Amino acid sequence: MHKALSSLKTGLSAVKAFVLPQRKIVPPKELKLNHDTGMLKLLACLLMLSDHMGKMIFTSAYRIRFSGAWSALLPQINIFRGIGRLAMPLFAYCVAVGCNYTRNIWKYVLRLFLLGILVHPLYQEAMGHVPFMQLKLTGNVFEAIKHIYEYYYQGRNLNILFTLGSAVLILACYRHRRYAGLALAVALTVHWHSRIDYGYEGVFLVILFYALLDRPFVSAFSVVLFFVNWCIPRLLVDFTVKASTEIYALLCLPLIYIPIKKRYVRLPKWTFYAFYPAHLLLIFVLLWMKTK
Repeated sequence: MHKALSSLKTGLSAVKAFVLPQRKIVPPKELKLNHDTGMLKLLACLLMLSDHMGKMIFTSAYRIRFSGAWSALLPQINIFRGIGRLAMPLFAYCVAVGCNYTRNIWKYVLRLFLLGILVHPLYQEAMGHVPFMQLKLTGNVFEAIKHIYEYYYQGRNLNILFTLGSAVLILACYRHRRYAGLALAVALTVHWHSRIDYGYEGVFLVILFYALLDRPFVSAFSVVLFFVNWCIPRLLVDFTVKASTEIYALLCLPLIYIPIKKRYVRLPKWTFYAFYPAHLLLIFVLLWMKTK
């Protein structure tokens, strides 16, 4: 029995080596930006909570307003949501650093997509993308699964984990030189553009941070240009157009480019994976209490 299992394992290894030949992985870059991603992740989680609470719970909170010449450019926004706009670049940067140093980037991809799939019904309910607690399940198990899929997964709003997962998948294919897979991952991102949170701009931001981890000045200049192009696309043509609320995210960039060389905050790997569904559950409970 032992010999049979050993032979089977050897055969599977040979098949794997034939189908997925070993290729030299792209080496990690020298990180010349903020090393303390634990602090940035913790801050990003709190900012994300502020953003989502502002959208669903504190909807009538004080709104940020501007007067004078800037009033035609900077959009008005709920103060909780304005603060929350700073979360996305921090997450994008931390994911880029994770892709640079992770021991197994494929497991990283799997964790993001798997959690994204599992938490998506809660995300849809908590963030108001479907009518609150209106899913009706009838029939057998297979029909119930079909109803759940149609109700929660066929909409236009896929959660942020699909965005981050798409970026990590692209970087995984690049680092392992799987160029056919890279083309498929890019095509998948383009296909998902109108459905994933932040669109392909969010995916590209992660890739941009990763590409310039070792070039801080070029990175800062490129990221600012990226946000200007993303948030103020018609500024040169029509100055009266309002910028996207993502323009406020530029305020977090100093935190990324401060060259802290030591990790002062060390968080367990599962911290974000636990916080994301937990904060959605909190919002869901608060919404449920408001409806009673």
